[in-house]
Amino acid sequence: MDDLRTIASKLINAKTVLLYPHVGIDGDAVGSCVAVAKALRTLGKSAYAIYSEDLPGNLSFMLHDDSGEPYFTDDPDIISDDELDVSMAVDCGGWDRFKPYEDKFRAAKITLCVDHHGTSIMTDEDGTKRGIADFSVIEPEASACGVLVFDLLKEMQSMTEVKIIPDKEIGEALFAAITTDTGNFQYSNTNRKCHEVMAELYDWGIDVNRVSVEIYENERIQEVQIRSRAMEHMEMVAKGKGAVSYVTMEDLEELGVRAGETDSVVKVMRAIGGVEIVAFLKEKDRDVIRVSYRSKTDADVSLLASSHNGGGHRKAAGCTLYMPIAEAVKLIKNEVEKAAEEL
Repeated sequence: MDDLRTIASKLINAKTVLLYPHVGIDGDAVGSCVAVAKALRTLGKSAYAIYSEDLPGNLSFMLHDDSGEPYFTDDPDIISDDELDVSMAVDCGGWDRFKPYEDKFRAAKITLCVDHHGTSIMTDEDGTKRGIADFSVIEPEASACGVLVFDLLKEMQSMTEVKIIPDKEIGEALFAAITTDTGNFQYSNTNRKCHEVMAELYDWGIDVNRVSVEIYENERIQEVQIRSRAMEHMEMVAKGKGAVSYVTMEDLEELGVRAGETDSVVKVMRAIGGVEIVAFLKEKDRDVIRVSYRSKTDADVSLLASSHNGGGHRKAAGCTLYMPIAEAVKLIKNEVEKAAEEL
């Protein structure tokens, strides 16, 4: 494994950079990508995050720079293969986590990875730990990828006289990353370090109230409706220790649900008294099912996700299944029931 100073030096010396967040993008991935892209653009570099799906509406406030140029694109050729200096995976570390851009990622002269998911760490036969990239920093103890990006930007600033940080826009992107991945500082991954980072971000002039309202108090009625639909579909297993629910493409289309508007479903499910493991399935396309797992106390749901080539943390993980929704629900329900009964 490498260190953030090595990652910083590769970014400083690059002219063109593409960032690769994970499928089912969340606030941590968006905020981390925005912070890195803004820093690189400040240094005069061409930098974009590449993502093929719609972005969550409650994060739209930070998706463009001061000139109106978007930070995200779905066009892999916005920087040609010949001109691409660096590809960097952000908040993910597995090929299945940023489909369909694996070939583009590999085309860069140098590949990097900055992540905090333990499932992204691979161990060779000789015991050497590594990531998927030429240079990787994967620190599962970090509360959010945004915490690692904060330290990365500090390293980058030490290598240049151009002022990158402190910067309000970057600070608010990092706050968005950290608050969303810690459940607004309620989850068990919340630690001293993330609060220390937050203390410094206040000094950067961030508007915590404005960003919090954008993220947490900006729901469309359709989000409330799809949450209700998911509750209608929910089944309890293992004497109430497990909960499984789903929504279909028809549900999403009928209600006009946008990207990110089902994210709150697992939070509501996990909040039910006595529930220890939850799984929420969303039909993205025919025979393409996105599964989100959460646990409350002792269960390690990353094991469930990893069994389907997914990944994540002990208490928050995900995977993609390629089968009909009814078959997927039956499979996941049985797995959740078995795992919950063992608690």
